[in-house]
Amino acid sequence: MYHWKQPLQHMHWDQVIDQKDIVELLKRAVSSDRVAHAYLFHGPDGVGKRAIAIALARALQCGGCTPQTTCRPCSKIMRLVHPDVQVLLPQPSDAQPQDVFERLSLLAQDAYQDVDYVRAPTIRRQGASKSIKQAFYAVERIAGTLDHTMRLSPREGTYRIAIITDCDAMRPQAANAFLKLLEEPGARTVFILTTSRLNLVLPTVLSRCQRISFPPLSSEIIAGELARRDGLAPELASTVASMANGSLTQARALAQNEELGHDRALVLDVLRYAFTGDIKKQAEIVEALSRRNREQIKNLLTLMLSWIRDLVLYRGLGADAPVVNIDQREHIIRFCHNVGHADLEAMASIVAEARYMAECNVHVRVLLIALTQALGKAMHGPHDGRLYVPLTNVA
Repeated sequence: MYHWKQPLQHMHWDQVIDQKDIVELLKRAVSSDRVAHAYLFHGPDGVGKRAIAIALARALQCGGCTPQTTCRPCSKIMRLVHPDVQVLLPQPSDAQPQDVFERLSLLAQDAYQDVDYVRAPTIRRQGASKSIKQAFYAVERIAGTLDHTMRLSPREGTYRIAIITDCDAMRPQAANAFLKLLEEPGARTVFILTTSRLNLVLPTVLSRCQRISFPPLSSEIIAGELARRDGLAPELASTVASMANGSLTQARALAQNEELGHDRALVLDVLRYAFTGDIKKQAEIVEALSRRNREQIKNLLTLMLSWIRDLVLYRGLGADAPVVNIDQREHIIRFCHNVGHADLEAMASIVAEARYMAECNVHVRVLLIALTQALGKAMHGPHDGRLYVPLTNVA
């Protein structure tokens, strides 16, 4: 535990959207001198984990903000240039230092946008580099650079703080090296880890962190932010927000999709041809989609997942179902009546797995072929809900 003597200002948290319970929990921890040396923020993407990590760093390093002015330490943290606050992203082996710097600069501008290599292989900039290699934390970054830095005394602030995003991307050796750092931390250090895949974090790392679970944002909150930040019309903002599964980041990606209407129709075509088993039509769609980047594929799968969830709602509640795709209600009714044996829960699981695999270094064409085949089977009866069957399970 560490001691805090500066008054905490509300302004440290003013970039955080909702998550009031978590903000209050951390405010109390700081004001009562009970800050843990390691936090693990876990929950869906795009709900504020990184924003709150940066806000907590500000609260811990603040040199005395006032309602009129932001102190120098807080100003540096907001720009992610404070020497005692590191923000780490998993990165591919061929990542260029300038590209990493630009991604962190974008994160400083808006913590609710995808700037990491896992979800955004390339950033929206003319001439930006692109990597198709898997993003990860190498053991050298953890056992070398991070270990050395976090054992030094703070240069300007009260603490040495490391914000490690997507900590599940640590390779085994890196995770073990980080575990040693957690067990023998340097003086006045705070680690803030984030992940959307809690099941991939080492249990020994979990046991040494104070875990804080982040719930999805409400559709109303997301719709309001889409209107405020991006100028979306209220009706479109509400529709997109309902499709985003509680993630502002995902909602913004959908809203920025210039072919949203076309993609929503394409979702129905994928399901239709998967059900009929029309190999020629399936091949045409797979060929067209294979030319898209991974973010575009993920967005399409998000739309598909939203549509399947509407099917689940309509099957369970009938005409009173609060479906998201209101303008496609007739298609939803027709599907439920004509494909009554479909295993909708399995279909949702298959698409969710495909969306996760789209973030990984998986061949897109193979992924889409497997997706259409698995969906076709699930629409004809019970299915185990898995997109891929491990080889160890094959007789």
